[in-house]
Amino acid sequence: MDEIDPPKRKISTKSRSCYFANSLALALVLVAIMATVEMGKTVGRQTVNAFHQPQVTRNSRKSRFQNLFKIRRGGSSNVALSSSAAQPSSSYDMVVVGGGSAGLTAAKFASGTLKKSVLIVEEERLGGDCTWTGCVPSKSLLSQAKASKMARNYVIQKQFVDKKTISGSSEVSEDHRTQSRANFGKDQEYFRSIQESIYEEDDSPRALEKLGIETVEGQKAHLVSPTTLSFQKGGSSTATTVEANDGILLCTGAKPNRPASIPGLTEIDYLTYEEIWTKDFGDSLPQKWTVVGGGPIGCELAQALSRLGASVTIITGSSGRLLPSVDDAQVSELMKNVFEEDENIKVVQGKLSRVEATGSTGDAGDKPSSHIAYVETTAGSESVSVEGETLLLSVGRKPNTSGLGLESLGIDLDPKTGGIAVDSTLKTTVNGIYAAGDCTGDKQFTHYAGYQGAVAARNILLPFTDPGTLGNSVPTTTFTSPEVATIGYSEAAAKAEFGENKVSVSTLNMNEVDRAICDDATKGIIKVVYSSKGKKKILGATIMAPVAGELISEISVAMQAGMGWPSLAKAVHPYPSYAFALQSMAAEVYYEDVGKLRWLYNILKKLGL
Repeated sequence: MDEIDPPKRKISTKSRSCYFANSLALALVLVAIMATVEMGKTVGRQTVNAFHQPQVTRNSRKSRFQNLFKIRRGGSSNVALSSSAAQPSSSYDMVVVGGGSAGLTAAKFASGTLKKSVLIVEEERLGGDCTWTGCVPSKSLLSQAKASKMARNYVIQKQFVDKKTISGSSEVSEDHRTQSRANFGKDQEYFRSIQESIYEEDDSPRALEKLGIETVEGQKAHLVSPTTLSFQKGGSSTATTVEANDGILLCTGAKPNRPASIPGLTEIDYLTYEEIWTKDFGDSLPQKWTVVGGGPIGCELAQALSRLGASVTIITGSSGRLLPSVDDAQVSELMKNVFEEDENIKVVQGKLSRVEATGSTGDAGDKPSSHIAYVETTAGSESVSVEGETLLLSVGRKPNTSGLGLESLGIDLDPKTGGIAVDSTLKTTVNGIYAAGDCTGDKQFTHYAGYQGAVAARNILLPFTDPGTLGNSVPTTTFTSPEVATIGYSEAAAKAEFGENKVSVSTLNMNEVDRAICDDATKGIIKVVYSSKGKKKILGATIMAPVAGELISEISVAMQAGMGWPSLAKAVHPYPSYAFALQSMAAEVYYEDVGKLRWLYNILKKLGL
């Protein structure tokens, strides 16, 4: 083949051949609908693809996109529950189980855009992981941690100058980090205020009621039939049963993985990303932290804790790499360098083998948190021991599937991921029941869960179907400093699939980017993978940069639009922005193509053309 197609949604040949007929049929349906409803309120498959969602009026700086397509990740929280705004009816067009990213997005699309009746049943608190234990508190904490590091650096610089002026010594006190630890109580107040603000304005029963969505919080849902489910409060013997006329959508999210196979782990009071936000540390964090797991959650929290003044050791896991899901060893090595040289984080490459409690049990029977963690290093040497006061476990997440009654209805689980098995349209093995988001075991990202929620609702409530699984074309970002973002194929994966002679790579180190030099943020890299021939379509990208999440978004748009990599050179970017680096990289490929044809241009020029 002369050209490689970039990763995109898989659409069958049958679907493509029927697309025109389906569109015509849908247009006829819309004409009939418009005869009975207000002009302009049409529905169609492109509504979901464009992410059009019901508008929420807010007095805030949030964009119209966020108001229309409010996404929150799926399932649980450790915050007190609130009651539903109204008693549920007996039947709805669609019933959603889980009020996180996928569930909220699905409900807002169904009710606001399609004017369907919707009920959300949430076992704990609406908003899901993103609001209570994920995106919102973690990014708020990262913001506070960044400010803390900047303040500390200023003090260190001042101390350096003062000491050198007074005694000629440039040595900085070894106790400085301990003495300058941030007031974590104030940090908690900050991110909790943001959580409550977002919840009240976007996720609460009151906010959803304005959109015509009914909600039930604090009750566990159980499937009774393909069209019926019941729910009841824990310990209660009274259940409420409701009917779903068009379909049921399961959006139960995921929970932290807590491996019971690690000896001694259950003997200490360890934390996960769920408990760290509600743990009462007083005004000051514990000094010595052990973070187990070098994935996105572990890396983000390790860096935040270190910047807030704690001493942090991170244990990578069996891969021996930081961010092992990023298929680029160079990025992992760069992040290790950043952690060790710039962030005062000790990186131990290996797998946690056992834990030993070093503290005593409290008067109330509380487990100790102080510990020694033993690590089997990837180098194969003797076990390394890590002493700490608090252990943060971050070794993945597991789909929430228990207690739903899946087995009784014959709904299968995916044997590889443990999530609810779905086809490309997000339908389970039982007709009328769909699943979206983290509970499927697919990629666990808030934006992807929200996308799947909208597509699932569209497939339940509208004729025909859209694909709800995107493969590797989902953009991802880990919000460390610098950020790490990916989309599509890595260099290794593209060459393995298409062949080395059909794949090219543009690479630019951050120490060659003018804006990065100005910001003193030169540790990082941009790699764009594209097909060697034809239009030179973009196959994927890996970016490690201060604003990698923003840069990968531009690549995502270019891929979705089917742009060739050299075409990006024609879009003028402001200088000196980080995005200007993308234009510069694309321009090199563009100029190379022009140079290959200069003989032809010379002939045409002589002909007066």
